[in-house]
Amino acid sequence: MSQLDQGQFTAGLWDGAESGGRRLRWTLEVLQAGAIVLDITLIMATALSIRLLYPEPAAAGWGHLLGTVHIGVLTSILFVGFMAMRRGYAMAALSSLERQTVLVAQAWIFAFFWLGWVAFLAKVTETYSRGAVSIWFFFGFASLLLVHVFGARWLARRFARGEMSVRRVAVVAVADDAGLERISHRLALRGIEVVTLTAISPARIGRSGFLGAARTAVGNVRQALAARKLDAVYLFLSWRERRHIEELKAAMAPLPVPVYLFADREIERLIARGRERVGDLVGFELQRAPLSRVDRAMKRSLDVAVATTALVVLSPLLVLTALAVLVETGRPVFFRQKRKGFGARPFTIFKFRSMSVQENGSVVTQATKNDARVTRLGRVLRRTSIDELPQLFNVLAGDMSIVGPRPHAVAHDDLYDGLIASYAFRQHVKPGITGWAQVNGWRGETREVDQMKARVEHDIWYINNWSLWLDVKIIAMTALKIFFDDQAY
Repeated sequence: MSQLDQGQFTAGLWDGAESGGRRLRWTLEVLQAGAIVLDITLIMATALSIRLLYPEPAAAGWGHLLGTVHIGVLTSILFVGFMAMRRGYAMAALSSLERQTVLVAQAWIFAFFWLGWVAFLAKVTETYSRGAVSIWFFFGFASLLLVHVFGARWLARRFARGEMSVRRVAVVAVADDAGLERISHRLALRGIEVVTLTAISPARIGRSGFLGAARTAVGNVRQALAARKLDAVYLFLSWRERRHIEELKAAMAPLPVPVYLFADREIERLIARGRERVGDLVGFELQRAPLSRVDRAMKRSLDVAVATTALVVLSPLLVLTALAVLVETGRPVFFRQKRKGFGARPFTIFKFRSMSVQENGSVVTQATKNDARVTRLGRVLRRTSIDELPQLFNVLAGDMSIVGPRPHAVAHDDLYDGLIASYAFRQHVKPGITGWAQVNGWRGETREVDQMKARVEHDIWYINNWSLWLDVKIIAMTALKIFFDDQAY
């Protein structure tokens, strides 16, 4: 057993802040209250500013100014209430740039929706200028987003550098050096100050000396409590070691501080997934089912919107490409091949013909670098992914999605299905023109089974973590990849 930083405490104040090269110390409640007050101030200030900068003859007088104050108060209640319900003022959210961006946008739209609904019910929609309301919508959103983004970046940087903390804890961990480093780093990113850390070597698990290590940990926590205020004790050890958990729990019982047992990596992955409540029973999702009806509707809406827009915008390119293929190699212009889609249902995929052969049988040879079967025009089409554009018609037909696991030839599906146990899991969603595997470098030829395994792992991750935002992200990454991908040939 080793004990790190025993008896070394970081100076700081609980009720206030302390600078001068030392760690700033604030309570979580102060930060949350500050964020709420700042939001209310910004909403009220932007509402009044727009009223003063956008005066209307019919809206003159203190009565209308008081009405603006009422609107600002109502909007503040709606905005802050939404943020609070979505845990937008929790520390993990306050220091997350992405989380703040999403929540501020959702909360502001939510507030304006209900504001408009209330105005409609009260029959006062004609009292307020549409121009002023529109300007306030964009100006208020920009102000809130700017402040929240700046605040999240500021907090994240201060936490990461150890310049600020919101909680002071003692840590007892059964972990090696790498595990301790990971724990310390994750706590620091959330503004948790580790006053004392007692590390128990994993080699001591199963030995009779573990109880002695637990008593040493309690002694370290007592020293920390004697030196200054301690908010909690954090325990990190495998949940499989029930006896050791009970021993640590019993040893910590006399301490006048809350003790928390954190999930190990295996349990952490489990509880991060969906859960099902049946009365007083709770079950955790081990495998995500195909997307729900709402998910499928959202994904289908995105597919239709993107495919329709792309076909309209790229129609001149499609026509020119078809003519070029016709001139170089003659008919047919399109390459058709059987592929497996959602639930292994077969469909015919369309591509611009880029090779001199049209394999569609029990044996299909993958394209390789400098493949002699690829035509001169085909090299350009494959390098720029223009040959994939006809699959937009597959998307509109409902056989494919813009984003999803790339469909392989049926012959390849049959081959890899017998080599990779999780291969068929890819068919839980529709295949896509692009996918998570492709934007992460797993595109093109797969000479080794391990290469296909890596692609399948990325596809399964996408299925298990699907969101509309993830689809949008992959589409954007694909657009950039087209110009810098050396695996397209």
